Amino acid sequence: MRRRPWLIGLLALGVVAVLVTGFVVVRSLGLPWLDRSECTARSGGRSVTLSVAEAQRAGRIAAQVVADGRRARAATEALRTGVPGRGLSRADAGVLASALTGNSPDGFSCVLPGGTDAASDTLGADGLVPRAERVLADLREVFGDHLPVGGFAPGGVRTGHMPGSAHYEGRAVDVFVRPINPTDRRHGWAIASYLLSQADRLAIRTLIFDDRIWTRPRSAAGWRDYDVPAGSRGDRAILEHRDHVHVDVFG
Repeated sequence: MRRRPWLIGLLALGVVAVLVTGFVVVRSLGLPWLDRSECTARSGGRSVTLSVAEAQRAGRIAAQVVADGRRARAATEALRTGVPGRGLSRADAGVLASALTGNSPDGFSCVLPGGTDAASDTLGADGLVPRAERVLADLREVFGDHLPVGGFAPGGVRTGHMPGSAHYEGRAVDVFVRPINPTDRRHGWAIASYLLSQADRLAIRTLIFDDRIWTRPRSAAGWRDYDVPAGSRGDRAILEHRDHVHVDVFG
């Protein structure tokens, strides 16, 4: 049976419309495409793209500079030659340093498709599941044992957080950066950016700081505005996570 040309054309247009609609939906939701994985630093209108492995190394370098109390300029110099197989120009290293040390708020992000395999939900001595314990240990190794943290307790926590919070499952840690001022805000962004650079390695699902949120399921959207859940009560600044970095892991 002969197919009418107009019918074939109509079907073709329908397929194109479906594909375009799917593309728009994925872009609007911030869903990562297939196996595309990369990290990007932005500052002053310039951007630098890294592989996930390169970002992990760069994040570690910049975090060490921050932990040592040195300026972003020191991170720039360290990053120029510190990322194996990637010689960075001074300008690109400066962009990366600015984003990773918190001088360019939400200037660092990663696209990480998919999720992770299920893991143990047994609470350890601190009241955290193994993956969250690993995040806490990593933070203390990089930034020091004096790092002010909370959101967990032996036996788990049952109050003090929003309904449905990952804290109640022992999957979340808060890193406090108080008082709320430009210096601590910059420090908070440095911690959040470090955690994001290690998100794949540490099975991190969510990061929230300074009224901004990054989630792995919508990682292609980067950092987004954070919406405080309706009905939440308390200090607005705390609800918006302006005085602490929230990090939670996949269950």
